[in-house]
Amino acid sequence: MVLLQTATLTLPILDPLPLGGYTARGGKVMEPGGEPLLARVAVLSQGSTRVALVTLDQLTIPESLVREVRKRLPEGVKLFMVATHTHCAPDSQMLNDRMTFAIPGIATYKSAKLEAVSGRVAQAVQLALAAPAEEVRSFQFEEVPLKLNRGRRPGALPSPVLSVLSVGSRPILMVYSAHATLWGPDRNQPSGDWSGALARRSGALVMPGAIGDVAPNLPGQWPDRPARFAELALDAWARWPVRSSVSAQLEVREEPIRLAAPTPHPDFAKENKIPEGLAKSLVDKFAPKEASVTVVRIGSVALVGVPGEPTSHLGREIAGFGRSRGLSAVTVSHVNGWMGYILGSADYRRGGYEATLALHGPGAGAAVIAAAKRGLLR
Repeated sequence: MVLLQTATLTLPILDPLPLGGYTARGGKVMEPGGEPLLARVAVLSQGSTRVALVTLDQLTIPESLVREVRKRLPEGVKLFMVATHTHCAPDSQMLNDRMTFAIPGIATYKSAKLEAVSGRVAQAVQLALAAPAEEVRSFQFEEVPLKLNRGRRPGALPSPVLSVLSVGSRPILMVYSAHATLWGPDRNQPSGDWSGALARRSGALVMPGAIGDVAPNLPGQWPDRPARFAELALDAWARWPVRSSVSAQLEVREEPIRLAAPTPHPDFAKENKIPEGLAKSLVDKFAPKEASVTVVRIGSVALVGVPGEPTSHLGREIAGFGRSRGLSAVTVSHVNGWMGYILGSADYRRGGYEATLALHGPGAGAAVIAAAKRGLLR
């Protein structure tokens, strides 16, 4: 039996701030209006194992935010903190204490912002821990066909399924592989994009899958594209006839990623029009030196949390290894950190936008896969 506790809080916006994700906005502050940005929490407990699954309507999860939230949690509570990767939230680089240098269109570190957000997230977890606990004797898990994504990089193979973990007819979490970019840079008001719309409609925590080379694909013209996306996703889940029971057994593992030293991609300096020496210095300051894969096992379902944006190929490799172990292994991006885009070695050498934001060289993808496999082994 697993105990389930939940809570939701709005994220603080201290002042009108620049939104993150699109440098085309030029760093201008957001416009009035928009939607509340939320921290959603589901705490799972079994015996001495407790894990807080947290989704935040923001672009990334800086390591400094993970550190500050962990400091505020009770001893023994593990953290699986996910950014939905919406491009319509205050720039999360303001929470990154390594971001102390100026890049046009990207915010710099603000200690007051880190203090406010980490405090609110920890408060949301504390509220969940104090909430009445629901006893769950079994979950249901479905992989629902949903073709609302497309590759945005040569060779991408996006997974066309929506992964849903539920209790009876109530979804607890949903994972789908697509950038949260249905709103473009012309929108300058806060929004959770499609993941926020789906979370509001379903009540579930909504997490990004392996999104490093995957974009959303919503046919037709719709005034509120995220709302239409959520409608189609929930309709697909409601119509799907398969309901697989999953035992309520809980396990949490963290596996360090054996990272190479941060190094700029060969095209980084050219793409950013800066000298090679400056490129090396910037990447060395910005990229994390340590990172881990976090695996939450719920019966035969494994959430494989990756601290960055792995490509669809890496997600498929993790899923395939999981199947060989009798597991449904679901890759989740933007968990407990951000080491950049994560590509296989051949994909890295191909270059392009994603490769220039791959901060640990051509072997990073293999290192993440190795850590994920270790985490999936009993």
